[in-house]
Amino acid sequence: ERAYLHFVEKVEPQLKPRQFKLEKTFTRHPLRNRLPKPRYEIFERDIRVRVELFRPENVSLETEEARLSQQYQKLSGALTVQFRGEEKTLVQMGRYLEEPDRALRQEAWNLVAHRRLQEREKFDDIFDQLVKLRGQIARNAGFENYRDFAFRKLGRFDYTPADCVKFHDAVECEVMPAMRQLQSERRRQLGLDTLRPWDMAVDSLNRVPLRPFEQAEQMVFRAQKIFDRLDGELAGGFRQMRDLHLLDLDNRKGKAPGGYQSTLAEARLPFIFMNAVGVQRDVETILHEAGHAFHALAARGEDLHAYRSAPIEFCEVASMSMELLGNEFLEEFYSAPDANRARRTHLEGIVGIFAWIATVDAFQH
Repeated sequence: ERAYLHFVEKVEPQLKPRQFKLEKTFTRHPLRNRLPKPRYEIFERDIRVRVELFRPENVSLETEEARLSQQYQKLSGALTVQFRGEEKTLVQMGRYLEEPDRALRQEAWNLVAHRRLQEREKFDDIFDQLVKLRGQIARNAGFENYRDFAFRKLGRFDYTPADCVKFHDAVECEVMPAMRQLQSERRRQLGLDTLRPWDMAVDSLNRVPLRPFEQAEQMVFRAQKIFDRLDGELAGGFRQMRDLHLLDLDNRKGKAPGGYQSTLAEARLPFIFMNAVGVQRDVETILHEAGHAFHALAARGEDLHAYRSAPIEFCEVASMSMELLGNEFLEEFYSAPDANRARRTHLEGIVGIFAWIATVDAFQH
């Protein structure tokens, strides 16, 4: 925490004006137009946008924005509950939502929900401060609202907010009927009058939960076997990450929530972070993040640092494709019948993720 805050509070505020000066010098350089356009067109476009958006008065606001985001992760990652005599993280409590005992699931869900609600004023305060800050950052850069500023900052040249609304409408018309059908079938199979939040992760036939591994090292070993069967180059990349300790996978108290892949820029190597607790979702996550990692390894020989990554919309092509490619060999984690259960769970989750993406995107707009 200290190292991160030192970076965002002491280093970045001095770095950003220097980056701006360098990029502005580039845009005005008399020889810039001699650069081969097919090679440098995207590079130049992105630099022009950063020069266009930079405002000295936003540097301190962006520092405060990063600090507040870190506070949110710290608050969220520190939450625990006392469950049947043991302290559990909220991620660990997710295992109980897969248990056939409905009363147990409801107890676990309520405990987690109430724990979050105990901190609601702190979460709300961080959110309110961020909304105010981001609105000011956008206005300083000449935009009416943060959404329009964010679209420009993220380099979204190929689609507009109006296209996003069309996407939301398409999900409502095309995906939601399929989701409702799946949920209706789940309700019928569970013999319930109404589905509740604690009924959504349990097996719909009330079978015992899928438990692909007990320890994160078992997950790594079995994932390695999947990549060995898929492709030699991918397998070598994952093995290198294991050997260099570039995997931080176990859930623990105080750990930031979620999962991601980040690239260590100087070493040109990927790093995977996640919160594994021994559920099928963890298998999907390690395959997903490995897809990002393989993307980073494929680009590590690129000379231009800016070209070693891609906009987030395209990055997800690599990761979600790897989930599906890895699904072919889930028997490394399960018996044949359980592997098919896991595949169905994953495919149903893909239907559901469209609605989740549309919901979050609409809220952000």
